[in-house]
Amino acid sequence: MPGDYFIVYNPITYQLMDLMSANSINPIDVISYLTGQDAHQMTAENFLKFIDFQTEKQRATMVDALAIEMYAGIYIQNQLARLAKDHTIVMVDGKRKYFSQVIKEKKNLPQAVFISAMSSTFPAAAATAIVLNYAKIPVIIGGIHVSTMSEDVDTFIKKYLPHPELFSIVKGAGDSIVITSILQDLKNNSLKSEYSGEKLIENGVWGDFQNLEPLEPLKINLLNRLPIIKYTSLKDFRINPVAPFTGCVFSCKFCSISTLPKKHKAIQFRDPHDFVEELLSYQKEIVNFKNRYYFFTPDNLFSNKKELISFLKKIIESKLHINYAVQISVEVADDEELLKLIRASGGTHFFIGFESLDMRNLKHINKHIVRDIEKSGMSVEKYYASKIKKIHAHGISIHGSFILGLPYDYYRSTTDNTGVDITKFCIKNRIGAQPSTIVDLPGSVFFNESQKNNLFLYGKKGSMDYFLSLSIADLAETNKIPSDSLYNSPLVIASMVYEISKKVGSPIRATINSTIIFLRSFIYPTKSGAGFRFRQRFIDAICSAVSQTAVALYKEQGESLVRSKYGVRGIMERLYNMEKNLEIKKLFKHYISQFVE
Repeated sequence: MPGDYFIVYNPITYQLMDLMSANSINPIDVISYLTGQDAHQMTAENFLKFIDFQTEKQRATMVDALAIEMYAGIYIQNQLARLAKDHTIVMVDGKRKYFSQVIKEKKNLPQAVFISAMSSTFPAAAATAIVLNYAKIPVIIGGIHVSTMSEDVDTFIKKYLPHPELFSIVKGAGDSIVITSILQDLKNNSLKSEYSGEKLIENGVWGDFQNLEPLEPLKINLLNRLPIIKYTSLKDFRINPVAPFTGCVFSCKFCSISTLPKKHKAIQFRDPHDFVEELLSYQKEIVNFKNRYYFFTPDNLFSNKKELISFLKKIIESKLHINYAVQISVEVADDEELLKLIRASGGTHFFIGFESLDMRNLKHINKHIVRDIEKSGMSVEKYYASKIKKIHAHGISIHGSFILGLPYDYYRSTTDNTGVDITKFCIKNRIGAQPSTIVDLPGSVFFNESQKNNLFLYGKKGSMDYFLSLSIADLAETNKIPSDSLYNSPLVIASMVYEISKKVGSPIRATINSTIIFLRSFIYPTKSGAGFRFRQRFIDAICSAVSQTAVALYKEQGESLVRSKYGVRGIMERLYNMEKNLEIKKLFKHYISQFVE
């Protein structure tokens, strides 16, 4: 039927912590808070008043800062476009495009809404699902949080649905078998309450689908503010997510996928030809900064060397001119053959999970690199520094992930703490930093331990405090009681995270590091700039410099999160208000004043 359409909703994260303590509210009250309307008056006739949430209550995340689209939503969008060619597929995020906008433009309701949610976006997903159900619009929700914490669906969504038969969840992958089954059941008005998928990545999901209405692409706003650059084509620089494979072989205790069944996290590769053809489709006309740079989404590119090499060689043999960033283990530095292939194929920037400079912390989180560090006989700092040097020698820039709030972190003063140590390490080794707090992600080993030992700051799972606290499961602030060495204070951890991002991501530091990596990259180009192709070599170097500059966006994200605005308390003011240690309150009294409206 002409005009039929599906919506794919990738929710964003909202600031919900001001609703604490939440013993007397429920998800309907959260809808009231997000919309500024009394959701207890919601009906099928007026649901449009409750479907869009107030922009001033949005919470800045790392994804927003780096302007990288959420891959899960894009993947489901493409699956639907391929399998439901008689429907238009519209993408909505509540920021660039709104539900009410789409529904008014289409002049009819969507046939169904598909939602993919992480833990931090689950409250928004839940609120949206409830509103849509009032309008009798079928909703199918999946994603990592639903797969690991499906009981939250019963507690915070199903309980509040007037039409539960129009609601369904997907555990595991939204593969073609699952999507086909859902589409058939929607057609027959027989939606099942639950589906389960196993194939995490499939070939043939990409193409020039005419029934797609994608979102306006995200842009790195920082580049539009820099002198000179804002007047060049670099202002349109994009980081495009793509996936050669998905899954993870590791079981880090802080990671939510650590407790998933093996079939839901097993590594699954696409065919190299299919992957390269997808990339070529983006460059079928002209190669520019909109379609040159990619983020390879796997949690660790170093998972399966044999399979990986076939991908890299296929890229090198192709007509592609690409640069890309990847998440990868630091031990890749010891594999010269692989490093050369990564660089030749377009490898430009590495995101490496260093996590801590203290061996005791690395053992605590079950970091797989511990054995190699002990075998080397070096300290953690010297071991990491030696690997960074090897990677930099190939013209590849780096930013490292560090977790603050681990049991062996310390805080003696503003100038003597774990955050200062990490800051000095990053500056000395000329890398960027993504500092984050220890967060017990729902479904992880650490989360289960915190719940069992009453160490979770915001109540038991199933409580409304827990539901609201999912909004901070974005690694920006802790949700567990810190160790004695940190005065059991979330505020202490937040201050260290902020100071690292501010100092390592400062404009001067970013400029110095970007200039150095530009020169290294120019000397050691990708296959596009090999030999005397100096224009391509120059573009390689520009992409490396932009990669290093973009890391400074963690500073911008941090600034947005810590400051109170629009009547919503920022992290610093809120944590200061809940601080119980009088010594810490006295120490931070002057410090906090800079973040308050």
